[in-house]
Amino acid sequence: MAAATVERSQRTLREEVTLAGIGIHTGAAVTVLLAGAPPGTGVHFVRRDQSATAIPAGVAWVRDTRRGVTLGNAVTVASVEHLLSAAAGLGIDNLHVSVDGPELPALDGSAAGYVQALETGGIIEQDAPALVIELGEAEVVLGAGRAVTRAADRFHITYAVDLPPPLGAQVAAADLGAYREAIAPARTWGFVHEYPGLLSEGLARGAALQNVLVIGAGGYLNPPRFPDEPARHKILDLIGDLALLGVRLRGGVEVAYGGHALHLALAREIARRWRDA
Repeated sequence: MAAATVERSQRTLREEVTLAGIGIHTGAAVTVLLAGAPPGTGVHFVRRDQSATAIPAGVAWVRDTRRGVTLGNAVTVASVEHLLSAAAGLGIDNLHVSVDGPELPALDGSAAGYVQALETGGIIEQDAPALVIELGEAEVVLGAGRAVTRAADRFHITYAVDLPPPLGAQVAAADLGAYREAIAPARTWGFVHEYPGLLSEGLARGAALQNVLVIGAGGYLNPPRFPDEPARHKILDLIGDLALLGVRLRGGVEVAYGGHALHLALAREIARRWRDA
């Protein structure tokens, strides 16, 4: 069961802020404008190069989960998870995101640049309560991946990944309160042997050592920011994917060997239990 409570205030940005960079999959140069939004709006995206129609950051709007999350319908926007993660990590509920290309910029591969931009814009409280889902006991299995939730007095995530030798198994854990220092700087990661295949699928065209933690046969090819950076980045992604529920969460989440598809399956299960509560 997933029950609902409220916290005192929703939050948004005080001032507009702009970021620019390269999309990790398209390689396209894009500029993003972040702005405040009224209470109850949630996060929504607009492709100003395509249409003025808003694309809500919602589970029902997910179109693809290959190597990232793509939202939309006839018009789409890709790689939204790092910005959504940063907004959730800072407790931002309402945000207008305008982008002039098909994908949000990767920046350095982490959410740190988005955190910095959002804090530069200034985070303000709004005169409206924020909905919080209280997690209960639930389990979702997808392939080799498994996600479970439980009741807890705070939003806490534990994530396990299994990497080839010499790196091996990693387990990272964090509360949302430690997001800025412990989770936001963790970069997306990938295996060097997968790179040619990704390029052939039209992916990873903007990937580089400057925005990806690359793993080769002997371990990391560029210096990690944390010994368990891959597991921490999985937490970053999970926070962004669960932000598609459009509410705050309280409870424990444990995930092993997951990815965006499992995260979205968990989000749908949480939503189902919330509706049925």
